Amino acid sequence: MTERLYRDDPYLLEFQARVVARRLDQGRPAVVLDRTAFYAESGGQPWDLGTLGDAAVLAVIEKGDEVVHVLDRPLEEGAEVRGRVDEARRRDHRQQHHGQHLLSRALVELHRANTISFHLGAEVSTIDLDREVGEAAVRAAEARANEVVWEGRAVTVRVVSRADAAAAGVKVPEEAGDAVRLVEAAGFDLQACGGTHPRSTSEVGVVLVLDHERYKGGSRVRFVCGHRAVEAFRRRTAVLADLASVFSASLEDLPAAARRSVEAMAEGERQRHLLLERALEGEARRLLADHAERPALVVATYDGWPPADLRVLAQKLVALAPAVALLGSRADKAHLVFAQSAGLGHDVTALLRQAVTTLGGRGGGRGDLAQGGGDRLDLLGEALDGAARTVRGDASAA
Repeated sequence: MTERLYRDDPYLLEFQARVVARRLDQGRPAVVLDRTAFYAESGGQPWDLGTLGDAAVLAVIEKGDEVVHVLDRPLEEGAEVRGRVDEARRRDHRQQHHGQHLLSRALVELHRANTISFHLGAEVSTIDLDREVGEAAVRAAEARANEVVWEGRAVTVRVVSRADAAAAGVKVPEEAGDAVRLVEAAGFDLQACGGTHPRSTSEVGVVLVLDHERYKGGSRVRFVCGHRAVEAFRRRTAVLADLASVFSASLEDLPAAARRSVEAMAEGERQRHLLLERALEGEARRLLADHAERPALVVATYDGWPPADLRVLAQKLVALAPAVALLGSRADKAHLVFAQSAGLGHDVTALLRQAVTTLGGRGGGRGDLAQGGGDRLDLLGEALDGAARTVRGDASAA
């Protein structure tokens, strides 16, 4: 059994220990110590990093009563080693984890929204709630949590029986056993928790909610605390300053300038579509003028056209006059769009499937329109010629 020193002193960063067993974890050397200040990942909080002697600690894993330290090099069983925990990572985890406790309690207190899971990520932490909460509710909980942070309330840890924890109104996880570790922010929050926490709520610094969304019938809230919140503020301020420069606007006028820009882009896109429609109709009329027979058989190839433009052109061709349109494009791959006017009787889908087989691709359609493509750009002309022969053969047979 490994003695977990961090439970009594989350500020302990250096310690002496003895290697009591050697292990392998996914092929990597690992050891079990008689005592450790390294936190093992659990309860949504990641493991500590640091060193054991000259070995770097890569992961810390709980396996029953043992704490397994995964290393970058082996240590000898029985060796006395000095452990050093990464101070910045430990401080960050204290801030994020206790900030989560305060935010979760505020959401319960103000909105009866219970946290059902917590994840302390490398950059952002999340809590998942059992009900949906809106922007106003999230901001009110954020404000309440920060009130408690700035009041500098004492944070204490004690171990009680399962019965005493339940009597205090604490929901105790099944895996906690009979001895339950309680973390309390004086007069505000009391939870069962095995993680590392500060001595005062003031160490959290600030709780900053980044965003929230609906998630699995409830809500997911993304947040950062302490040093992460300061860094998030710096990054977002830099982005806003950059955008203000791009739009030649002050920060206060930036939303209005952005909206004007979006509206202008939308209008530009609408005008582009109108011009494209006109251009494609002009192209359709040009092609039909070159084919006096009716119904016309129009075979055309273009470079770089997307299939959406081929589709519009084909639809205009068969709408302007009785016609069969066999259109192709050489772009990221060979694209095909086949269409016919109503009542002409060709099996357009079968024609398309035969052609895309030549291209080494696939496609399909319904009724008088089909499209597809393949990777063999060099065989696009052959595929179109084959389809045209089939159409002419069908017409001759009729």
